[in-house]
Amino acid sequence: MSSLSPSDLAPNLLVGVRVEIADDVEIGANVILHDNVTVQEGVRLDHGAVLGRLAYRSRGSRTPSPEDGLTLIEAEAIVCPYALVSAGVRMGPHSFLGDHSHVREGTRLGADVALGAMCGVGRNVQIGEGTRIQTQTLIGPNVTIERDCFMGPGVQVVTGRTMGASSSRESAPVLRRGCQIGAGARILPGLEIGEAAVIAAGAVVVADVAPGEVVGGVPARQIASRRDVPVDGAASAEDETHVRHPIDVKGELGQSG
Repeated sequence: MSSLSPSDLAPNLLVGVRVEIADDVEIGANVILHDNVTVQEGVRLDHGAVLGRLAYRSRGSRTPSPEDGLTLIEAEAIVCPYALVSAGVRMGPHSFLGDHSHVREGTRLGADVALGAMCGVGRNVQIGEGTRIQTQTLIGPNVTIERDCFMGPGVQVVTGRTMGASSSRESAPVLRRGCQIGAGARILPGLEIGEAAVIAAGAVVVADVAPGEVVGGVPARQIASRRDVPVDGAASAEDETHVRHPIDVKGELGQSG
C-alpha cells in the first residue's frame, strides 16, 4: 500500500511518492493520489477520486497480481466524483471518467474518450480516440475498442463463458472503428464486431458481425445493412461505413414509436 501524506493543495488530499501535479489542476475534497501518478495541466479531479491504486485480489483469484506503473492523466481530462483509476492506467487528453466508474490496471483511454457513470473496465483494455461509452457498461479484460465507437448504457463485453468452470481462456472481443452497440447488448468472447456495424439494443451477439451489418435479437441475426439505411442523405455508398451518426433501425426490429 502507498505511503500517503496530507497535502495542502486541496481539502483532505492525500498523496504518495513520485506524484506530479501541474499548477492549474482542479482538485476536489477527499482525493487520493497513490504512488507514481502524473496529472497534467488543466485536469479536473472531482471529490473522492482515487488514482494509482493497486487492486487487491480475493482469495483463490486466478487473476495475475497487478503490476505497479505510472498512472498518467493527460491534459484537460476529467475524473468525476468517486471514480477509481488503478495503477498503470493512461487517460488521454480531454478524456472523461464518470461518477463511481472503475478502470483497471494497464488500460489505455485515447483522446476524447468518455465513459459514463458506474462503468467497469477490466485490465489492459484499449479504447480508441473519440469513443463514447454510456452508464453502467462493463468491459472485460484485454478487449480492444477502436476509435469513434459508441456503446449505449448497460452493454456487456465479456471474456469468459463459463464463470471459471473451465481452465481454457478465449480471446477477448475486438470492436472495430465506428461500430455502435445499443443499450443492454451482450457481446460474447472471441468475437469481432466489424467497422461501422450496428448492434441493436438487447441483442446477444454469439458470432462475428461483418463490417456495416445491422444485427439484433437473441441470438443476434442480421436485420439490415448500413448500405440499406439512409445516413443523413449525404454519404455515398463507398463512404457510409465511416459516418459516425447513429442509425435508426426501429422499423427493422418491429418496434413502434
